[in-house]
Amino acid sequence: MNFFAVINANPLSVLPLPDSDYVLTALSGITHLGDARFIAILGISMALVLWRHGRHSYWIGLGVAVFGALASSWMLKMLIARPRPMHTLIEVSGYSLPSMHAAVGAALYGYLIFVTLRLLHPPHHRIPLAAALAAIAFLVGLSRVYLEVHYATDVLAGFVLGALWVYTGYRSQRTLYSRRR
Repeated sequence: MNFFAVINANPLSVLPLPDSDYVLTALSGITHLGDARFIAILGISMALVLWRHGRHSYWIGLGVAVFGALASSWMLKMLIARPRPMHTLIEVSGYSLPSMHAAVGAALYGYLIFVTLRLLHPPHHRIPLAAALAAIAFLVGLSRVYLEVHYATDVLAGFVLGALWVYTGYRSQRTLYSRRR
């Protein structure tokens, strides 16, 4: 059995979660933190806050990260056309690889971690908020596997893609910032 088949076979054995209505309800709610509507509302809200505070290079970097992750994950889904798992716990459509929830969630929450670590005052709030944002991104991905709408490798690919776009957003922000000086 190859490495990816092992990961996809039983990914939740690493993080055994009880099979209960409470866990299903909780993870069904958490998965919505990666939905397009929620990502759009949070992303636009954060961009407006950054713009309002004169942090133009940061809100542009945020846009690069989120829209880049969205566009590239959609294109990869169309190119790869991997079917979703057969039996899902919630109603979904479309292809499986990469997980768009994981990719765009990692891009948004990851870029907000960068912004938090750079700009949040008072500084002693930075680490707790960054940890909470990282936990949300992780839990969104975990929820997609738990709800059986993605294979674990779909989520891992989404996380990697999102991280690449966070880095691209960071580099865009740094380039714009240095040009303004």
